[in-house]
Amino acid sequence: MGYRSGQSKARSSWLLALIVVAGGMTAPMTLPVSGAAAASLYAAEAGPFSEGMSARLSAPDADPDLAAFYEAREGRPLWFQRGKISPEAKQFIARLRGAAADGLDPAHYQPDELTEAVQRARHDRDEQASAELALTAALASWGADLHRPKPAAEVLYSDAKFRSPVMTRREVLDSVASAPSLKAGIASVAKMNSIYMRLRAALADEIAHDGANVPVIRANLERARALPVELGRRYILVDIAAQRLWTYEDGEPTDGMKVVVGRPNAPTPTMAAVVRFAVFRPYWNVPPDLIAKSVAPKVVKRGLGYFEAQKFEALSDWGDNPERLDPSQVNWRAVAAGKRDVRVRQLPGPGNMMGQVKFMFPNELGVYLHDSPIRNLFDGDERLASAGCVRLEDATRLAKWLLDEAVVAEGEEPGPPETRVDLPEPVPVYLVYFTAAPTSQGLSLRKDIYGRDPALISQLDKSAELASR
Repeated sequence: MGYRSGQSKARSSWLLALIVVAGGMTAPMTLPVSGAAAASLYAAEAGPFSEGMSARLSAPDADPDLAAFYEAREGRPLWFQRGKISPEAKQFIARLRGAAADGLDPAHYQPDELTEAVQRARHDRDEQASAELALTAALASWGADLHRPKPAAEVLYSDAKFRSPVMTRREVLDSVASAPSLKAGIASVAKMNSIYMRLRAALADEIAHDGANVPVIRANLERARALPVELGRRYILVDIAAQRLWTYEDGEPTDGMKVVVGRPNAPTPTMAAVVRFAVFRPYWNVPPDLIAKSVAPKVVKRGLGYFEAQKFEALSDWGDNPERLDPSQVNWRAVAAGKRDVRVRQLPGPGNMMGQVKFMFPNELGVYLHDSPIRNLFDGDERLASAGCVRLEDATRLAKWLLDEAVVAEGEEPGPPETRVDLPEPVPVYLVYFTAAPTSQGLSLRKDIYGRDPALISQLDKSAELASR
């Protein structure tokens, strides 16, 4: 929308500044002119540019993001210096022509039209405003698209430490404008995480060789797009599709292990979170659906001996201070039938389903990493057996990476249940889903264990189809 008449005063003030600034770009740097005389001289030289900007940003169909951006910066141009187009314009247009390397459609940013606009602006001052706004509009759209994953690739950000990489068009422009230079600003927006950059290179290679894996690589590039630009100095990466965990320091993997992830009917979610503490000798709070479907029927069939052998206890509710119930007084048939709710938890010990330790990254889905007493689950190539949490092949090894070894040794000794130990420094954890991933041996293709690729590839194809219209 264009400006309303009530905004005319605000516009006139920043347009005056625009005239002064734009005029200053054309005037000699040492020109000893100031005050009203300088404003008059600059206005005479910058008139076509400022008038063109005013007309375009006041039009009924003006881009509201651009109008607000230029008003906030009092009309200062991004792309022109002393009346000449910045060399970054040509470099930026070249970047747009290669947007396919980022899984984006170059035609969406109209690089040919931008080139023509820049050429006209070199020879005609009246065309400079058009080139300025066209380049800025393309920058805003490209930057926002670069950091906006398709819905099927989105990641849950569950911790205040993290900010989703998604940027609005206005945020892109503000980021560029706040940089020391235009070149540095564009480079800052273009910066992506290391996983993304390696997948980007793999996509370029696959395209160059007319490979059949272009769609799946593009889908996984989209998943990498959903991760932060900076992953952290130390972090944990759990690849759900690979059913493996890696620890990283300074960008390099330091350790890895097998994990067990969620069954297809209880999939492990993709998530970016922060491991903040470990819990030694944890209880296992049996999920309500398992209480009704498994625990209660077995109590009905086998009697209370089963309940006691599993070291279960019945509790009144899910609060922090529940009342312990006499299991013989619980109507287990009603629980199995879904007519009564009861909380069941398993006491710490060798058979506890949480094992000796769990690693907590508070999130709304109640997902975490934990030890497991069922060792044969780690034997197969396909390890899909949890209710959504991630079971660790070697929880002690991960604990020693996160905590002091003496603390870990103490935590594994007999002691009070649910002993919390805060990490010296919280560590990011990424639960990701890559069916194609770069490795030191090249591109690794994995089974799409949850069948997520088709929906994401379809969204990418539809976006490409819309962009081509």
